[in-house]
Amino acid sequence: MNFFRWYRKRRTGAVLRALPLPVLGIVLFLFAIAQGGFLSWFLFYIFIPIVLYQFILIGYPFHSIELKRSIHTGRLVAGDTLDMTLHLRRRWMLPLFFVTIRDCSEHTVQKTGMLIWYTREAALPMTFRNMRRGKYVLDTLELKTSDPFGLFERSVLLRSKQVIYVYPKARLLSSAELGMQRNGAKASVQDTDLAGFSGIRAYRPSDRPSWLDWKSAARMNSLVTKQFEPERERHASVVLVSKKEENDERFERAVAHTASLVQTLLRLGFSVLLTYGSEHVPLLLQEQLPRSVDTALKTLAELRKEQALTVEDVHMAANKKYVGYAISTDPQLAGMMRNFAEKSRQYQTMYYITDQVSSQTMRGMKSSWFSLRTVTEMKGRRDKI
Repeated sequence: MNFFRWYRKRRTGAVLRALPLPVLGIVLFLFAIAQGGFLSWFLFYIFIPIVLYQFILIGYPFHSIELKRSIHTGRLVAGDTLDMTLHLRRRWMLPLFFVTIRDCSEHTVQKTGMLIWYTREAALPMTFRNMRRGKYVLDTLELKTSDPFGLFERSVLLRSKQVIYVYPKARLLSSAELGMQRNGAKASVQDTDLAGFSGIRAYRPSDRPSWLDWKSAARMNSLVTKQFEPERERHASVVLVSKKEENDERFERAVAHTASLVQTLLRLGFSVLLTYGSEHVPLLLQEQLPRSVDTALKTLAELRKEQALTVEDVHMAANKKYVGYAISTDPQLAGMMRNFAEKSRQYQTMYYITDQVSSQTMRGMKSSWFSLRTVTEMKGRRDKI
């Protein structure tokens, strides 16, 4: 019942909007009868196809038009351009003039169109430039068309849902930026030769040549290899903190640096505990899980400024297994982390996202257990204390 009520309302509105043209046609007919002559009848007969086309538009089943989107761009990061093609397909062929399609989904407004559509199928390109980080749900398109003279217009909403993620712009950080040398963590996990030596065993074809123990092999007259203890798993805690009323551009830089830090730590073999929102459960990410990086980037892509942690939400607990990292736009966190690091004797590193370095913020932050690194806008410059 609701659908039929809505349908009658839409159809009634279309008929009311179309009334001026038939009224104008009646006026031309009466004028031709009263005036006579070639010109008056010529105007009347020219006007008849326009009125007929208008009533055809009123009854045309626009909702039967099928819509599909095809994305030509791969993984999107903030600032990229999204290229897509809209594929329209219909059953009933009718020339449609001045076709305009507008994407009216949330956070996106984009238009495309064509002068005339007379085929059964049509493909229209659509481009979204300078995409911002976030989750985009593209579900609604508005199609508008009119008669050749633009006297009557008809519009309809077409739906085709598609979800697109625009990820934060991440990069791999260097060992110096991570403070690896400072807290004793190793910068590479590619060679297990650095693991603890525990003994020797018989040689296997899959063993590396560098593992061979030639002295023991000469003594035992058979090939033997060094046996290593498994490398201890390494853990890192990453926390994203923002002010309650933070600048959008500075918050985006904080999210991008968080993505860079998490991605780098996972590449180095760390298990990462990511805490990013007051209403969200922290994410436990492990390097051996293939989709850990994708999960982290997707989570950060969806994060909104009002969901981020503030200094009041931060509660620190001592855990010797974890190396502590924080990314913050609030300088108050630096003092809290420094005091915690001194008391617990745990290494802590904070990246302060700011527009300019303030000597007042830096004063008194020097500690053997705490490192404050400022990340400014000027080419991502980092100053260390």
